[in-house]
Formats: sequence, C-alpha cells, structure tokens
Amino acid sequence: MDLRSLHYAVTLAEELHFGRAARRHFISEQPFGKRIRQLEEELGVRVFDRTSRRVALTPAGALLIADARRLLASVDDLPARAARASGRSVFRLGVLGFGAAGLWESMRSQFTAEHPELAIEYRELDFTTRHSMLQDGVVDAAITGALEPVRGVTHDLLFESPLAILVPAGSRLAHRDFLPLTEAAEHDLLRLDGFGDDETLAGRFGASILSAPRIANPASIPTAVATTGRLSFHSILAQTFYAHPGVAVIPTTGTVSVVLATRTGDERRSVVSIRKAARLAASRA
Repeated sequence: MDLRSLHYAVTLAEELHFGRAARRHFISEQPFGKRIRQLEEELGVRVFDRTSRRVALTPAGALLIADARRLLASVDDLPARAARASGRSVFRLGVLGFGAAGLWESMRSQFTAEHPELAIEYRELDFTTRHSMLQDGVVDAAITGALEPVRGVTHDLLFESPLAILVPAGSRLAHRDFLPLTEAAEHDLLRLDGFGDDETLAGRFGASILSAPRIANPASIPTAVATTGRLSFHSILAQTFYAHPGVAVIPTTGTVSVVLATRTGDERRSVVSIRKAARLAASRA
C-alpha cells in the first residue's frame, strides 16, 4: 500500500466517477482503476461498489476513507513538524523540469528578501504529479507547465516558450528549420505520461502511441528520443537545459506556458509573496 493509492481513493470518494477522479491526478482511467483494485485487495475489503451507472462508497469504505483523510493530513504535515522541531522553517516549492528557467534569480531574491526566515525546499515534480502534489498539500507552490485550467489551482504566468519537436540527430528531419505538428504526428512519438487518455491520444496521434514508452519527466525526453528513435514534444528551451548530442530540437507551431501554480484561496503570507515574486519576475523578463 502506498500514499498515492490512498490519495486516489480519497479523490474517487469525492468524485464518485472514475474518469473525473483520474483526470484530477492527470492519469488515464485504466491505471487509476487498477490502483483502486490493488488497494482494495491489500486492505481485504471492498471500498467502492461499482455498476455501469454509478460508483458508491461501501459502509466499510466510508470508514476507511475517513481514516485515509486523517492519515494523509498527518503525513502532509510532517515537513512542517520536522521544520518546527529543528528550529527552521521551510517553503516547499515543487518544480517541473527547468522550472522558472532564466527567472530563478529574480524570483528567489525577491521571495527571500520578504521571508529571510524561510528556506526554500526543492521538490521535484513530474508530468503525473505536477498538480496533484500541490492539490494534496505536499508542496506550497509549484512551477510547472499549464495546458488548461485546473480546479482549485491558480496560475500566474511566468513566461511562454515556443513549442519544439525533438528528433534523433540522425533523422532526415534533423536539419529542418521548422516541423509542422501534422507532419510530426505522422511519425512514431513518445507518450508523455499524464497528457490524455488512450482514446484521445490514439485519435490524435494513431494507435502506435499507446504502445510507446511512457515518459514522466521532461528531463528524460531527449535521452528517450535518442534511445528509441521516436519523436517527442518539448519546449524550445530543451536545447539549452537538456542539450543532447543525439537529438535535434526543431521549432513547430504553438507555445508552452510556464506558470507558478498555487492553491486557490491560499492567502498565507509566504504564498502571497511567491505570487508577488513570480509576477515581478515575469514583468521584468
């Protein structure tokens, strides 16, 4: 049993719908449902009743979900308790990939000037946890990519970067100055975990993407492209932060939005300050 499965169960208890609950954690419905079944097997009790029309908590499930909420709240508070015990205070910042890129110094200096008592604690995010770690209270704020609005999360735009296609250096495409998305979709692609369910991805990129290697971390994409010979999407900044001799970075249509994500309604002084630092850094870029 792991904490992520407990988070999934609590979300399903709130949504009572596998599809909606899975989308909140940015994974497809099939692996989400598998984790719920595994959790029930480990607990030795049926937590949810399912039919083709509805999902409902069992009486035993209602008790277990209440216990899970208390347990998760206690676990989430561990870093703060540890900080208090050691006499220091931390601000937990989740970061996806290269995060704020060239804005780091501006953001950090502005934030630490207002909160010299807080040490910034780095937490690595991946494609599957880029919002859930914030929603679950594991981090106080997150620097991540944004494709669409997320319930309960406020986005402050840091910058937009041109979208690019990563191709193997030996590919006939490697010397192109521009690669249209429609042409890229005709080639075998890597599957970026957490970006669409099977039906959506197959409809857009073809059935072959369903058997493609699943990549969860943006830093892993160039090596995966060089290893498999498949193409993948990335920010044009990959050529700076993830330079790889076996990969060419080709511009395409579109942009990648990098944002500071915070929980909507979180007005703690430290969170207000990190939002202020993000907006100031963005205005100076």
